[in-house]
Amino acid sequence: KEFPHAKLNYSIIGNENIFVLYGCLREKRIECKKNNMPFHRTVYAIFAGLLKTLIVLSNFFSKLKTRKTIADCDVMFSPIYHCENFGVKIPKYTIVYDTTPLIFPEYFSPHNWFVKFIRHLNHDDFYFADSNSARNDFLKYCPQIDPEKITVTPLACNERFVPADENAIAQARKKYNIPEGKKYVFSLCTLEPRKNLIRAVKTFVQFIKKNNIDDLVFVLGGGHWEHFIGKLKNEIADLGEYQNKIIRAGYIDDEDVPRLYSGAEWFVFTSQYEGFGLPPLEAMSCGCPVITSNNSSLPEVVGDAGIMIDFDSDEQHIKAYEDFYYNRLLRDEYSARGLARAKCFSWEKCADQMINEMKRNLNK
Repeated sequence: KEFPHAKLNYSIIGNENIFVLYGCLREKRIECKKNNMPFHRTVYAIFAGLLKTLIVLSNFFSKLKTRKTIADCDVMFSPIYHCENFGVKIPKYTIVYDTTPLIFPEYFSPHNWFVKFIRHLNHDDFYFADSNSARNDFLKYCPQIDPEKITVTPLACNERFVPADENAIAQARKKYNIPEGKKYVFSLCTLEPRKNLIRAVKTFVQFIKKNNIDDLVFVLGGGHWEHFIGKLKNEIADLGEYQNKIIRAGYIDDEDVPRLYSGAEWFVFTSQYEGFGLPPLEAMSCGCPVITSNNSSLPEVVGDAGIMIDFDSDEQHIKAYEDFYYNRLLRDEYSARGLARAKCFSWEKCADQMINEMKRNLNK
């Protein structure tokens, strides 16, 4: 398990508070160095050193304990990160999600955890990919993987993603400052370059300017990358009088996400690349019509239940907006298609596929 406070990576059975405390001591030591407090810095360094020794010992004894436990298992499974080698030879299975850092290295640090992760990919272990697209990408960029040992097991979304009632939608609208009397388009994702948000927002403004529309706003939800949010703010500021048509809602609380999906006229997710693409599936599960990209894994998830466009086409964005805005019957049709499509995905199906694959390999 990774403990970000300590910037260490250990797989142990023990008290996680040790790692949190170690991280705090390191931060205090750095703070003392900045403030020219050598005595306090030395004290913190001594305690941090003692705790680090305790961590190493804990890791050693826990691995011995874990090795005995693993020896009684049929397989080792990790939903993320690589399966550590505890000196026990049993089949190892890891879920692999996408190759974004390999396709878009300009967006990621060379010390990103994923770089370390792919070093552990190998010919002997087994893998579950969340889409055919992701499987093909991993085989392309990581040829050390055996094609016979990577199986597609599509993901699913949480059971809370169902159409919300009007009262719940009204509460969410008020909470996130969506203007009364205005309809809204919704987009939810991490605010980062790959998500194509600047084009989605700019083409929305072009769409409402072209058609002289005043009853519609664009609600943008999700956390953000610090180095990207400044650029996004500047782009929105450049929209002049239309910037008030863009509502930056920020992080959306879990219970409110289905409500905002349900109340939206449609959902926009025209990403440049996705390993799976959960947000469109969540939107469809709530009966929200979807506009998404026709690339990577998104066609596998959305199928014919959404309007699919080229992520880099302004004209196709505007056309899709116009199609949904002016045609209520079309929105209803795609809402129904989305609800039906979403039923194809479930965590039970995902888990059954994984378990059946493990059993099949064990019986060979």
